[in-house]
Amino acid sequence: MNQRPTIIDMTIEGDFVAPPPDEKPPFSARIMLWAAAIAGLAISCAVAVFALWLLAFLIPLVVIAALIAYAAFRFQLWRSGGSVQSFTFQWPPRR
Repeated sequence: MNQRPTIIDMTIEGDFVAPPPDEKPPFSARIMLWAAAIAGLAISCAVAVFALWLLAFLIPLVVIAALIAYAAFRFQLWRSGGSVQSFTFQWPPRR
């Protein structure tokens, strides 16, 4: 047991005395803080890279789907004689 015993410093009124403001946290706590900051940065970078990869993968799919939809629309226009026919929608009668 090489550790020093914990000293609880109290005033006569029963309040705890604040530690001196210039006291640094232990070296292991500082290492843990930096490790947590680096891990958070690495995780946020990984999420950003995944989002960009997903975006780069989905944009060509959206463009291809839009081209197919446009081709289907033009095919329907060609089949109908070149114009879009307007129609009115009627609800079926109630029983």
